[in-house]
Amino acid sequence: MADTAREAPAPVAAPGTDPGRRRRARVDGWLVGITALAAAVRLWGLGAQSLWYDEWLTTEATRGGLRDLVHHVATREGITPPYFLVMWGWVRLFGDGEVALRSLSVLAGVATVPVAYAMVGALGRRRGARLAAALVAVNPMLVWYSQEARPYSLLALLGALSALACVRARAAGAGRRDLGWWALAAAAVVAVHYFAAFLVAAEAVALAAAHRDRWRAVALACLPTAAVGLVLAPVALEQQSHAANRDWIAAFTLTSRVQDAGRSALLGPSMPADRLWWVAAAVVAVAAGLVLVRGSRAERAAAGLLAALGGAAVIVPLAVSVVGVDVFLGRYLVAGLVPLIGAVAVGLGVPRPPAVGLVAAATLAAVSLIVVVTVQTDPELQRPDWRSVAAAVDADRGAGAVLVVNVNGGQSSPLARYLPAGARRLGAREHVRVDRIDVLVGLPADRPCNMFVGRACGMVFLGAPLPPDVAAAVTLDRRVDLDPFAVERYRADAPVDVTVARLLAPADPAGAAVWVVPG
Repeated sequence: MADTAREAPAPVAAPGTDPGRRRRARVDGWLVGITALAAAVRLWGLGAQSLWYDEWLTTEATRGGLRDLVHHVATREGITPPYFLVMWGWVRLFGDGEVALRSLSVLAGVATVPVAYAMVGALGRRRGARLAAALVAVNPMLVWYSQEARPYSLLALLGALSALACVRARAAGAGRRDLGWWALAAAAVVAVHYFAAFLVAAEAVALAAAHRDRWRAVALACLPTAAVGLVLAPVALEQQSHAANRDWIAAFTLTSRVQDAGRSALLGPSMPADRLWWVAAAVVAVAAGLVLVRGSRAERAAAGLLAALGGAAVIVPLAVSVVGVDVFLGRYLVAGLVPLIGAVAVGLGVPRPPAVGLVAAATLAAVSLIVVVTVQTDPELQRPDWRSVAAAVDADRGAGAVLVVNVNGGQSSPLARYLPAGARRLGAREHVRVDRIDVLVGLPADRPCNMFVGRACGMVFLGAPLPPDVAAAVTLDRRVDLDPFAVERYRADAPVDVTVARLLAPADPAGAAVWVVPG
């Protein structure tokens, strides 16, 4: 009697059937509303934050010709070229403002919601599909990267499409068309990021296990991904030869990066409070308990498949980092995040008893929304605000002013976008005579610093005091507070001759950042 009382299957194509041959299912109103919510939270404040260093790299990749793009990706990135090729065309159509640069990620983030719905719906019930869509819509990590001009939102979308195609291709009666769609999705996601290969490998194993008698067809479907890998191999080798592309990752301990990946998957890379993570983790534990204890065989199989696909995208690269090249990083794993959320949704959607899963799902969604809203309203959890720094410098320019930013020049590179026309980095051996020196310092922050994400992280290198000989020639005029930054403004009675080495001694001048701002 309990089985007959269950709700109707989700309005998606049944496993092994061709959706084009079936009567078109009515659109689920819940999905429409959830997708609208996903769009709203991703469009909120889209252009309010200035670009941070990684997004500035995207602008550097796309501002020249295609040859310049290829050179940039090969020497300064650890990501495959296709995303930057897409963005190269995107900025020529829509411009390179903050909103335009991030809008592609917004579209990918919104599109991921119905894909998650279809992925879980193809395995089970409408309730689980709705829960998967809702959790993807408000997941703080997916929201964060939907507002960033980097490939991770697109990576999540293509990873979800790959998992959806795999689910459908595993079904009894699946034909060549289903394997063909998986082959296309798998090749596309690997083209966007190397780490997606771990998800695709797990999907290939799942398909081979489901279709042992058709192993040749499965092997043939893997060829497009193999071809993409061969094309990308020379780029990967060139990127690997540039130590700067990976050394910054290894500067953080592997343990800290694993912890960060777990926190980010549930509550994003800029989490306001640790206690929220424990609430979210408890909901995941409830989902696992429900599907193991109260779930049907089909529900356990569905959750197990999605958990295996998403888990492989995390565990295998972690093992590679332990025994081989260590480039393990939380955002590199985002291709497996939607399948993992889908596994949680299947568990929370177990209908016996229904209230437990629904309350737990509502709790996780509420915690996610709290994080999203807090990040949007708390400057210390946002990206470094280089725009406000540039505005403070430009508001009171003197003849030949310099801005001393930090002793790690790369993090301040977005200032090139926001400082007045003519501003430039001071060369390591260059002299300049100035009558004003602005020193950018970081104020104490009680927010976490997670792998350079969040405004406090962007400012970790600030605070180099002026050397005594320079300090003796200038006088502190005033201090401009900018939330977690401050600009200390010094003036000189007569022009002072300065160099990078003199301003930041004993720092390495090659790694320092001093900006010359014209009067």
